Amino acid sequence: AYAQVRLTARYAERPGPGDWQMIETSREFAQCLDAAKRTGLAAYVTRLSRESDKRALEQGMRDAWSDLVGEVAAWAPEKWRPALVWLRLLPFLGLGEAAWPKGAYGNDEKSLVGPSTDDIANRWLEGFAERLPPRGGNVKNELAPLWSRFTTGPARPVADTSRLMTLLEKTFRRRAQEPVAMFAWLGLAALEAERLRGALLLALLFPSTEKIGAS
Repeated sequence: AYAQVRLTARYAERPGPGDWQMIETSREFAQCLDAAKRTGLAAYVTRLSRESDKRALEQGMRDAWSDLVGEVAAWAPEKWRPALVWLRLLPFLGLGEAAWPKGAYGNDEKSLVGPSTDDIANRWLEGFAERLPPRGGNVKNELAPLWSRFTTGPARPVADTSRLMTLLEKTFRRRAQEPVAMFAWLGLAALEAERLRGALLLALLFPSTEKIGAS
C-alpha cells in the first residue's frame, strides 16, 4: 500500500501530449533539456547540463534509471526487492555490459554476460524468475510483452510501443496495491526514459541552427 501511494503520485506526474510536444519539437539540446526539466521526467536529467556531450547524456540517464529502480525497490516489501532491483539492467540488455549503469551490477549480474545478446536476455529472464518470491510467477507471465520489448529483436515500431504502454497503464490501474503494479509502473518509466533519450540525442547530435521560415 505504501508503494502504491508513492507510485500513484508519480503516475499522475507523467508527461502528457503537450509536454512531449514541447520536448520533441525543441530545436536545440539546451531547449530540449530545459523542457524535460519542467515535466515529470526531470529526475532522468538531473545529472545533465547544457554542456553535456553524448557520453555524459548516456551515462547520466543510465545512472538516473538505476537510482529510480532502487528507490522503488526500497518502497516495496522486502521479499519483492530482489526482483525489482533486477530491473536495473532491463533497458540495456541489448547493448551489452559496456552500456550498463555504473555500479549497477555485482557478481550475479556479471554472470549475464555471454557470447551473444540472446544469451544475455535468456540469463536475465532466468535470473528474474529466480528472484521472484514464491507464487510470484504471475508477474513474469503477465508482463511478458515488457520483458520481450527489451530482451528480443530489434527496436519495435511506434505502434507496438503504444500497445505496450496501454497494457502497462491498464495493469497499473486495475492491479493497484498488487505487486505487479510496481513492475508495470517501472515498465512505463523505462519506455518514457527511452523516448526522452531519443529526443535528447536527436537535439544534441542534429541541432538546427537555421531559423524556422528562413529562405
